Amino acid sequence: MRKGSALSRARKAELSLLAVTVVWGLTFSLVKRTLESVPPFVFMTYRFSLAFLVMLAACRRSLRRLDRRTLAAGCLLGLFLYGAYTLQTLGLQRTSAGNAGFITGLFVVFVPILSTLILKKRPGALSLVSVALAVVGLGFLSLQPGLRVNSGDLMVLACAFTYSLHIIFMDRFVAELDLLLLTLVQMGVVALLQAVSAFPCEDFLLPRGVYAWMTIAVCGILASSAAFFIQAWAQREISPVRTSVVLIMEPVFSILFGMLLLAERLSWRGWLGCGLMLAGMLVTEIRPETARREGSQV
Repeated sequence: MRKGSALSRARKAELSLLAVTVVWGLTFSLVKRTLESVPPFVFMTYRFSLAFLVMLAACRRSLRRLDRRTLAAGCLLGLFLYGAYTLQTLGLQRTSAGNAGFITGLFVVFVPILSTLILKKRPGALSLVSVALAVVGLGFLSLQPGLRVNSGDLMVLACAFTYSLHIIFMDRFVAELDLLLLTLVQMGVVALLQAVSAFPCEDFLLPRGVYAWMTIAVCGILASSAAFFIQAWAQREISPVRTSVVLIMEPVFSILFGMLLLAERLSWRGWLGCGLMLAGMLVTEIRPETARREGSQV
């Protein structure tokens, strides 16, 4: 009975993460259009400020339990999120929503590698195969005539690396800390850092139009406060590697919404690159139950 119950919790965690990827996939297209009228740092300040206020309302009864450890963990995770979202949003200004979605998905191959390094274990064969496929796919998707890489693609690739660190360190904290408070601190840190980044270089004006405010609401409430609380809860039940494997559906949904909402299209090289990257992401699912133990001690 206990085994079945644990399996059920794991399935619920995976389905909840899958729902998060649908929302995240949609936000690629929403944000890309909104950035045409709202500067990126200003947009993210509004987004994460709203997320912080939502979490503050959710935590009103538990604020007394906010301790130094939760504050430190939330600040570290918030710093990773700030880096990831800043790089992703700036990258979206220079590349397509579909490209950004797929390249962001490379965190699925960074996670086993970085967790291996942190845990002092050598990468397993499956991790090496997935990295090779993903890198070749990235070349087909991103390399321009003259062997130039799109600067937006590189920014989103750096975002994928930073977000993989967020997944790994999240796994260290979720077992013992209050998840609502942990999410609250993260959202507050990101909002503060985005505001600090916005004031020196952007005009801090109120967004105009229903579409911009709708995007802020969707991103702040669903894609930030709710999504990162769900991720923290899910990582209590499944490993970081399994978490990243479930989250690979985000780029698939970003491609779908990019075609539906932005009329984006891919060349044959783009489709080949996406296919190879998706294959590299899915390789890590061959043995999901042993992903945490893969590799040998250094």
